[in-house]
Amino acid sequence: MKFLFNFFNSQQIRNAAVGSLGIKFFSAFFAFVNSILLARILGVEAFGIYVLAFSILILASVLVSLGLPKLMTRFIPKYEVEQNLGAVKGLLIQALKYVLLASGILGVVAFLIYLIGWNSIDNVLGKTLYFGLLLIPILAMTSISAASLRGLRFILLGQFHDTFLRNLLFCIGILVFYYGGMKLSPISAILLYTIAGVISFLVGLVFLHRKLFQKIKTVKAEYYNNLWLKEATPFTIDSGIQELKSKVITYILAVFGSIEAVALFDVASRGAALVAFTLDGLNTAIAPYISKAFESKNMESLQRIVTKTSRIIFVFALPVVIVFVIGGKALLNFLYGNVYEDSYVPLVILCIGQLVNAATGSVGLVLNMTGYQSTYTKVNFVITMANAVLSIPFVIYLDVLGASIIFSSLLVIQNLVLVLFLNKRLNINSTIFTFR
Repeated sequence: MKFLFNFFNSQQIRNAAVGSLGIKFFSAFFAFVNSILLARILGVEAFGIYVLAFSILILASVLVSLGLPKLMTRFIPKYEVEQNLGAVKGLLIQALKYVLLASGILGVVAFLIYLIGWNSIDNVLGKTLYFGLLLIPILAMTSISAASLRGLRFILLGQFHDTFLRNLLFCIGILVFYYGGMKLSPISAILLYTIAGVISFLVGLVFLHRKLFQKIKTVKAEYYNNLWLKEATPFTIDSGIQELKSKVITYILAVFGSIEAVALFDVASRGAALVAFTLDGLNTAIAPYISKAFESKNMESLQRIVTKTSRIIFVFALPVVIVFVIGGKALLNFLYGNVYEDSYVPLVILCIGQLVNAATGSVGLVLNMTGYQSTYTKVNFVITMANAVLSIPFVIYLDVLGASIIFSSLLVIQNLVLVLFLNKRLNINSTIFTFR
């Protein structure tokens, strides 16, 4: 671990990176445990229904957040450099207004769908979605509070309630529910997750009150609505596309495959996600520092942060891939049961794609934090459309295996395209390799 401390020159970045990795690790650990518990308790079909409903609700919460978390991570460090607390206050107020408005509109639409033809949806899936509607604004507002804290460089507080605490509370809820003799179903699982989300959101409000609200209480809010709308639009599209890109194969498997295939792919995806958990953790930690370095026109510092980050990510990712390739089948049997053994080959394929993702580093984050979010959005859109179109025949003929092949192939292509664009426009190399 000593090399990790020596890898970053800045004490602030070092503390944020190490702490962020710790929180991400335990958050990923509890998310992994939750998936094991749910997969074993619910069974393949019911677990597939839960996964499908949950992915729809998560996508809805991302769309409702309107790209504002990324906007806040981008602009709060900028306003801090300019000592413009009025703009910070105005941005926070507008963000919460937009999220509540979007959530209200979505709630009305969902209610109309319920009145017109909710019964046409699979009964269990429909009820699970209905009872999970409250989760949508809760997750969106939690992401706003977490992004505000991260923008102010309270990285650990921003992650604590948004990832770790919610997964921990959900895990406790599942265990209490199960060992209390109550029957767990997709509906009760979503309700438990919603309760965990509400508690986590309230904890985040306490953090935000202590770190920000008291500072801006007497400050007059300043609004730059035209600028925020202009900058938030690509973030909104990108956030939706990013989430859709990760979930589109789940939807295609549900339509052209089976609910059981959804469950098998989710198990493989969760295993592969452990390969890149360091990428997510460090991205959260370095985002405000990349933004600050870019705003200060300190490209040397920006390159140093990105290079060191990518190499740490790869060092942590490689052993995970080796473990899954060599012992993945035995691990799946031990953790999930032999009914999930068919997830092994898709797991290996997804791990290879994630290893390339780790090797290319924080390329997407750098583009978002340096004003090239529209380019990132366009590439994401093309990849998502290709994912949706190409995965249909692959799923029809190869089922879960075909889904994993398409997902990993397009992930590799996307990262290579973005690396070349970043190097050409900013002369920044985000990979583990040395070239300029």
